[in-house]
Amino acid sequence: MKFVMVYGPSGIGKESVARELAKRNGWHLFPQHLAFDIACAVVGFGNNGFEKYQRKICLDAFRALIEKNVSGVVFTFCYVYPASNYFIDGLFELLKEYEIEADFVRLSCDFDEHVRRVTSEKRKNTNKIQSKEYLEDYLSRFDFSVDIAEVETFHLNSTELRIQESAVEIERRIVT
Repeated sequence: MKFVMVYGPSGIGKESVARELAKRNGWHLFPQHLAFDIACAVVGFGNNGFEKYQRKICLDAFRALIEKNVSGVVFTFCYVYPASNYFIDGLFELLKEYEIEADFVRLSCDFDEHVRRVTSEKRKNTNKIQSKEYLEDYLSRFDFSVDIAEVETFHLNSTELRIQESAVEIERRIVT
């Protein structure tokens, strides 16, 4: 089974690129925001137990997909050092348990392009970042520049790339 994590800040294009990568390869897409939204509804963001519950949702979903014998999973994630390490530790344990080698891709783009992406029409009517001001505040509060420790990460600056081109660049690095 192939497991690919595409990570970076909100609004960078992770889900769009991951969706294309999954479609091109017949893999399943699992965006972190699904677990985040459920954990918000059940526990409440920032409340005691939030991270543990969100981690459980994701790891249970991965186990279910593994047990279904899917050929691959593309997972999108907003990795923030060091806050996300609790989740990452659990993910590494699961990957080791099932002897799955994972690929890690950190997606980025220039700030002006990031603003263009978060303010685009297709983000309207979502619970996602939709303004330059909110994006600036978000980026000032969280550090998305740190790679996940102990794994090799492919860095992809997608500023000048279309979604399909980004997926092809990732494939060139990870698909064997």
